[in-house]
Amino acid sequence: MNIGAVVTAAGLGTRDGPWTLVFPKALLPLVVKVNGITNIRPMLDLIITTLARVGCSKICITRRSDDDAIVKYTKALWGAFNVDFVIQDEPRGFGDAVYRGLGCLNDVDWVIVHSDDGFMINESSILMNAVKFVNNNDVDGLVFVRRVNDPSRYGVLQGFVEEKPGIYRVTEVEEKPRVPRSNLALTAVYLFKYGVLTEALRKIEDEGRPIIEFTDAIKLTVQGKARVMAMEIGSKTWFSIGTPNEYSIVHEVVRDRDLLEIT
Repeated sequence: MNIGAVVTAAGLGTRDGPWTLVFPKALLPLVVKVNGITNIRPMLDLIITTLARVGCSKICITRRSDDDAIVKYTKALWGAFNVDFVIQDEPRGFGDAVYRGLGCLNDVDWVIVHSDDGFMINESSILMNAVKFVNNNDVDGLVFVRRVNDPSRYGVLQGFVEEKPGIYRVTEVEEKPRVPRSNLALTAVYLFKYGVLTEALRKIEDEGRPIIEFTDAIKLTVQGKARVMAMEIGSKTWFSIGTPNEYSIVHEVVRDRDLLEIT
């Protein structure tokens, strides 16, 4: 199974306040332990570590042209690994950032899409189980969902069939619905067949929309009869650093935890 990954790191990070005036959100530092020794590692490093462990042969990072720090840091630590970069200077949405990144990965069969502002506890194990699941089932895409108190803030499963406990066949999704029909919110990590995802995003791009929502691409794949599944994770499994409050919570979560346990 030839897997590539797109990591979206082109956001302005304005919600994180003055920190991101100094360096990109993806490089915000976290204090973790590696083999029992305390280290300072940015979110991007945790994400790349995870993707490398689950077998990604190539990673493309979508960034802004003025974020040279991302390139310098990544090349310094991962110079021997196959990491490429693509520019997204105009903020046209998460879907557009993913579409640009897919252009670097045209030789892979599957792609993991990962935002730069969060991670899942024990993410390597979760992703490895997801890879096994799609290998053993007739699946075109897999999304991760968690139960939230205010689903109107997220992309939401609006229609689904529960095939087994915690595993759902997706029939409808919507971004920030006014009337959510479930409390199962999308987590910003996805696993899709490269061709299926590329075709959906290309159709939206060809329509000339100013903003490309990734949720709309998922919706198109489902409408096109792709078999997209959702795997439920614990409500406290996904942690984001999108705001100063969330960033401080993540620090508490990972403090004194070994890196091997959280990726």
